[in-house]
Amino acid sequence: MNMKKHIAKTILMAAVASTVVGCANFDDMNKNPYAVYDAPAESFVQPMLYNTEYTLVTRAYDLVAELMQYSLNINTEVTSQMNYNYSITESTDASIWQGLYIQAGNAEYMLKVAKTESNPAMKGVALIMKTLIMSNIADAYGNVPYFDAAKIALQGNDMTYTTKYDELNLIYADMFALLEEANAAFAEAEELKNAGTITETNFSPLCDYMYEGDVDKWRRFGNSLYLRLLMRASLKVEEEGGLINIGETYGDLNVRTKIAELYDCFLSGGGDYPLMRNRNDAALVGFSKYNSALYTPFYSTTSGIWNSVIACETLVNKMYDTSKGLEDPRYYYYFTKPMGAPTQWLKSDLDKFIAENVSSAGNSLIGRYPRGATNLNQVGDLQNAEHYALMNYSELLFIFAEAGQRGWLGIAYPAVKQMYLQGVTESVLEWNPEVTEGSDSVVKFIDILSSEIDADNALETIMTQKWISMFWVGIESWCDYRRTGYPILKTNGPAADNNQILPTRLRYPADEKYRNPNTYPEALNSWLGGTNNMQTDVWWASTKESTARRLLGRQ
Repeated sequence: MNMKKHIAKTILMAAVASTVVGCANFDDMNKNPYAVYDAPAESFVQPMLYNTEYTLVTRAYDLVAELMQYSLNINTEVTSQMNYNYSITESTDASIWQGLYIQAGNAEYMLKVAKTESNPAMKGVALIMKTLIMSNIADAYGNVPYFDAAKIALQGNDMTYTTKYDELNLIYADMFALLEEANAAFAEAEELKNAGTITETNFSPLCDYMYEGDVDKWRRFGNSLYLRLLMRASLKVEEEGGLINIGETYGDLNVRTKIAELYDCFLSGGGDYPLMRNRNDAALVGFSKYNSALYTPFYSTTSGIWNSVIACETLVNKMYDTSKGLEDPRYYYYFTKPMGAPTQWLKSDLDKFIAENVSSAGNSLIGRYPRGATNLNQVGDLQNAEHYALMNYSELLFIFAEAGQRGWLGIAYPAVKQMYLQGVTESVLEWNPEVTEGSDSVVKFIDILSSEIDADNALETIMTQKWISMFWVGIESWCDYRRTGYPILKTNGPAADNNQILPTRLRYPADEKYRNPNTYPEALNSWLGGTNNMQTDVWWASTKESTARRLLGRQ
């Protein structure tokens, strides 16, 4: 995995492209495009945020949305290239790996610089970025290069670089330790400020379009990310005894107990682990159709290609049901028409279905992704959105609702239900700025959902609404499905590939066998049964609960 040239170019190009004026002087970096020059730690933040989310939202659009039955792309004439049929191309397999390992190198270099500076808060930001990036890589592929990865930027002119594939449980243990360390770094920075040792903990807003250099918000994001990853690992850790060792400094971690501790901090609004308090704390990465340095990945996508993505009936039926008056206020921010198409059909059958659902005026009745047109049914603009989410506030509410229903928080069902309904409400408000919590459409929608949940179906109901809310949030809904088996998705359609198994991981990039000739075979033989497949569960997904539930989709 020789990344030195790529990392150097990315640091240079991303920093310049993001026009972070006043953040750092990058003029001297033009001397040698293959060398990494020192710059303040804060200089790395905005380029990493933009490029990381650029990669994640691209895959949310063309891969995760199809796997998780949000949408179908009918543009291709070749059935084997349809991701919703589980036939995934090598280029799609490699995309997260190639896009995010470069950013992991940037995060590693930022961390090195931050450790030399007087403000420990920048170390905290660097640790959060490193964990965010590496968690997405590891969750997509499973065992990956981690402990020795992304170090090429620290090696000067030494171009040699190989690394082994680390076990995912060990990666998770280290990421937990990194987020503990990040939280402690923010606390240290605040102590230094209160003591007068440093004058400011925040950094330049020109270096951070997400939080404008507000380290309190960064700390809350880091601890919210911690909650996400704790929940990701929770069911597997429970099967293995409830404890995971996260190193000499922190020792054994009881995941359930830590989630409960974070819940107490959430209720108080502060504590030792302050978390997001409201939508203003959400991790939203800004994009702009007016600034070429901040274009979305879809800015130049033609209307024909954009409109070839159609709604999937699996999601539509959960959001729009006229028989019971259900009209989700988020719907027209997701799609343009209240009809979806079935997934995993043979192309001939799908073409026939689409043709049959064209009005006499020649208009399709099936929803497309909106693109900000003046038509009332295109109120959203996914193609050139002002931001996409790394993490929404509503995610915390769904996580705590799930944890409460599992009995981990010591709260009764009525409190679980209230947390769930508030999570749905927050998700609606995150997507639809035209309504408030008291709007008639929102009140009606929440009343319907309230009548449909009870103590017996609460877990499935919570996870199904969380799935809806995680629309276009990176790979999160795919991770939740693999972790819990919810929502229950049909995976045995007539065109379904991969033995009718919704892919459990992405395959390692094809060129890894050449780049890592010694460690790549070890990775395949150690946990994949000798083949680079999409049917082996990653560590945290290989639980009895999840395995049994996902089987229901093939019955």
